[in-house]
Amino acid sequence: MRTTRKHFKKPAIALSLSIAATLILVNAQIPSPTSTNKDNPSTKSEHKDSIKTDIAKLIDTILKSGIDSNISSILATVIGLPNAMPMKKQEIVMGQTNNDIEKRACYVIYENTGNIDIETPEKRTVCVYIVKIKRSGRDKQTRYFRIDLNGNLEKVVLSQSKFDETGKIVEGSGVKFDQDVDSPEVRMTFEAEMKFWLKDWLKKEQKNVTKKSANATHQNLSRRLIRLDKSDIPLP
Repeated sequence: MRTTRKHFKKPAIALSLSIAATLILVNAQIPSPTSTNKDNPSTKSEHKDSIKTDIAKLIDTILKSGIDSNISSILATVIGLPNAMPMKKQEIVMGQTNNDIEKRACYVIYENTGNIDIETPEKRTVCVYIVKIKRSGRDKQTRYFRIDLNGNLEKVVLSQSKFDETGKIVEGSGVKFDQDVDSPEVRMTFEAEMKFWLKDWLKKEQKNVTKKSANATHQNLSRRLIRLDKSDIPLP
């Protein structure tokens, strides 16, 4: 009986070694969890191209539907522009209670090119500012994210000021801080703002623009039909 027991132990050991070797081979073929598509150069390039396309759509949409305004010479020095410049902007109130308010804004800074005396001069976009505004009581905090036309974050400025009892800015209360564009807190806030403007707001606004365009086309067609109906065109 002892001989029989020894005879069956060797195959069991061999089987165990075979299973272990198979597991090692399978594990070697499984890609590491840290190796993701994001590390793939082609994936990074595609992501950059996607951001650039979305930024172009955002600029085009705001130039068409935004409010005409301008960056004053004072604000230009704060946010890093060489001088006062025209812009188109969209501003959205996210929440408001009494004197507390939170807003988001997007500024498309441009230069007029060609003949500026014509009704609609050509605009050359210089850069885009994503702006986050928060007022709590008499304190106001504004953060400006400047991005280039490819969607790269170039500059971040935090501006702080105070209001008096009449709601006017207290003279001399304004201070500004240039922030590190690579700071984790800055990057996290920036990416959240980009997601809002490039995904949430842009999709909604493009639908509104398409709807307005369709309504305008329908109204123009209706007017033409009315004019034809009232005209004395002889029937063939």
